[in-house]
Amino acid sequence: MNHEPFILCGPGQRQPKPRPIHTPGGLADRMRTAAFAEKQAIFAFGWAASKFQDVPQALRDDWARLIPEEEKHYRLIVGRMEELGFSLDERPVSLGLWKSLEACETGQEFCLRIAGAEERGRQAGLLLAEYLSEKDPDTARIFEEIVTDEVAHVKLADTYFGWTP
Repeated sequence: MNHEPFILCGPGQRQPKPRPIHTPGGLADRMRTAAFAEKQAIFAFGWAASKFQDVPQALRDDWARLIPEEEKHYRLIVGRMEELGFSLDERPVSLGLWKSLEACETGQEFCLRIAGAEERGRQAGLLLAEYLSEKDPDTARIFEEIVTDEVAHVKLADTYFGWTP
């Protein structure tokens, strides 16, 4: 997985806490984290679709079909960050999501773990969109679109394994 242009946390280093949300740096921190999560999801869904032969082909096909949507989410966030003058490489980001997914031993484990991550991201996106609705409606709309798409991503865990958040 190519991490550029992001800066990764070093071994044993935690991602810096986001700055206060009401500051430009705080919004940038949240958008950077979301963009990196989308980039990891792009890679993870392709990796899982080819790696896990212990789940139905239909699920692997569904994972592969999510990649263009994750790429769209990444482009939306990065494009908006560029418009706002925010940098992807200003502060380090964590590979924690990828490492947790890479550790999965079965397709079911991967499906449930990524669904949980997608749901946490969806919830954070809802809160961010709500917070920004009057302050920055353009960014709010981007996160509203993303959280709408994520519902179907999370639903795969229910469809195949009966898991709901």
